[in-house]
Amino acid sequence: MGTKKLELSARTVEDVTFLKLKGVIDEDNPLAGALKRLEGRTVVIDLADVRRINSCGVRDWVNWLTDLDRAGKQVLLVKCSPTIVNQLNLVNNFIGRAMVKSFFAPYYCGGCDREQLELLQVEDFAGQGRPAAPAVRGRGCTQTPCQMAFDDIEEAYFAFLPRGAGQVVDQRLVAHINGLSPTIQERIRRLDSVEETSGETTRSSSAQYSPLTVTATGVSLARDSVNVLGPTGAPEAPPAPGRNKLTLGLTVAALALAGAIAAYVFFVAGKS
Repeated sequence: MGTKKLELSARTVEDVTFLKLKGVIDEDNPLAGALKRLEGRTVVIDLADVRRINSCGVRDWVNWLTDLDRAGKQVLLVKCSPTIVNQLNLVNNFIGRAMVKSFFAPYYCGGCDREQLELLQVEDFAGQGRPAAPAVRGRGCTQTPCQMAFDDIEEAYFAFLPRGAGQVVDQRLVAHINGLSPTIQERIRRLDSVEETSGETTRSSSAQYSPLTVTATGVSLARDSVNVLGPTGAPEAPPAPGRNKLTLGLTVAALALAGAIAAYVFFVAGKS
């Protein structure tokens, strides 16, 4: 037997099930069969090590979360990898009624050529009309000042953050966590953190990140099975401050050219 593409490990404490997913979510995923293992009414899912998800995986993931909701379970997502964040920004209803508590964001230092994934809390963006990446110092960096900068486009990467009355925070999330026992709250707090070792930057398997992931995934998704968000009405994105500025610019230009060609083909076909 081959190695499992997606590993699931679950543990229930009080009335909360802690579930960790690790690997690739594709057509061979075991999500449907895992429902009976999730005994708690609250399910906290650690997504730090989800490194890839394809269109079949997206479909199964959305259906699985729908099944969890129908079973009366409230899902909290913690430590979402960049792969998950990309899907949050691309696919309508990717998480259904689940709530995101924290996610990883990519940073890069041109001075020491260091990559770093920083764990950010959704609640830290409360009150920001336009979410901005927080300043981060490289782990183990000895330079002054540190040149670590956000390595993507803020407007695009943070697009999934909930907005309401000027508050970038989901009040349901706050209320639900406050309703849990102090023991469970502390357990979630410990889970929702990153250990630093010897001043070195440690990256999970999900850290195989590139801003091109958004584009590549969006093109490959089957539009008849999931609703993919397009660029229509999206605000103009500012240039990325990190190393991928040129790559992102070329990608946007290529997509614009492809869209123009497609529009011309449809126009010619319509006149035929």
